[in-house]
Amino acid sequence: MIGWWLMVSYIYARVSTVNQKLKPQVDYLCDKYSVPSEKVFAENFSGKSLDRPTFLALKNVVNSGDTIVVQDLSRLGRNTTEVLSFIEEMKNRDVSIIVDDLGRVDVTSATGKMVVTTLAAVATMQREQILEKQALGIAKAKEEGKFKGRQQSPETIKKCKQAFGYVNVQGLNKEAAARAAGVGIATFYRFIRALTKDELHQLLLESQPNKE
Repeated sequence: MIGWWLMVSYIYARVSTVNQKLKPQVDYLCDKYSVPSEKVFAENFSGKSLDRPTFLALKNVVNSGDTIVVQDLSRLGRNTTEVLSFIEEMKNRDVSIIVDDLGRVDVTSATGKMVVTTLAAVATMQREQILEKQALGIAKAKEEGKFKGRQQSPETIKKCKQAFGYVNVQGLNKEAAARAAGVGIATFYRFIRALTKDELHQLLLESQPNKE
């Protein structure tokens, strides 16, 4: 009897950044499942969305009875709702999806769907725990006066200080001052809100014209 792995139709491989290498992933799957290179769909693209050129090309080429292999579930994408929707679509089109690191389970099967749903629930719980810890850390930092939020670049700070000077010295309103300094109004407002009393006092002194 011919092993099911010889009936694999396509391989899909993906990495997210230019620092990651596609070749090891592709070579591993091709060697393991004996799939020729012309049946490989590989791309360097973020997994935030399924709207990816090579992924969409694969989606359009598969037919009933085909099998797609991926190394791990995250290669399909990181948006759980979209991935589950894609799996359901492939099931309806009679296309199997084999996930190698899940013991070669077909995630379009009843067992595979249960595994995917469980993994998605665990991932959601872990994200919520991380966000909860971050919120607690931020709340504590705010109480201690240490939280400054997302830090702005030196160039942005320079432009915000310039805009502040336009307001303090030339009497421009904040919107006009931000435009004159070449900084976004929302960024300028965040800069002002983040100032401590001492920083505000120092900035007022710095923005005053020199009297010689």
